Amino acid sequence: MRCRFAAALAAVAVSLMAAQACSGNSQRPAQPSAAQPSLALVSPASTGGCGGQPPVTPLPVWARSGFTPPDIAMPHVVGAAGNIVAILWATPNALHAPALPNRANKILWVSRVSAGPMTIRATLAGSTRTATVDLPNGPGPSYVDMPAPGCWTLHLSWGGHTDRLRLRYAR
Repeated sequence: MRCRFAAALAAVAVSLMAAQACSGNSQRPAQPSAAQPSLALVSPASTGGCGGQPPVTPLPVWARSGFTPPDIAMPHVVGAAGNIVAILWATPNALHAPALPNRANKILWVSRVSAGPMTIRATLAGSTRTATVDLPNGPGPSYVDMPAPGCWTLHLSWGGHTDRLRLRYAR
């Protein structure tokens, strides 16, 4: 079921990208500067911050199941340990706090190592504000809302594994 859902979402993403390219409004994704590191760089362990938009590049090979073509470029963030990837569905500003009335905060979680219920314990950068989100079906399609805009560090645990990554929620 996860593969069919991912394939359907990938088809929608490809259609939207094709429509945008054909309309002459094609935009290149924002490139991170040295002062503002990307959410996910080449190394999964280098998830340094929320200064820029996540890269729009092919997914890791282990996360491509159900995508056509398999090397389609998608906005995504890889966990620091490389065990999970958060696939986002829009650029720029894929996630918002509060969620936009016409667009949910969709994340497709793809785990490299296992399945099982997932708990997200998030902390807002520069504060003591926290949030907890339980995903009883584990990695897969989800809506993940945070209570405030900013850079959130997500500590993920599922199926005996853990990972962490940072996601930016815009206003």
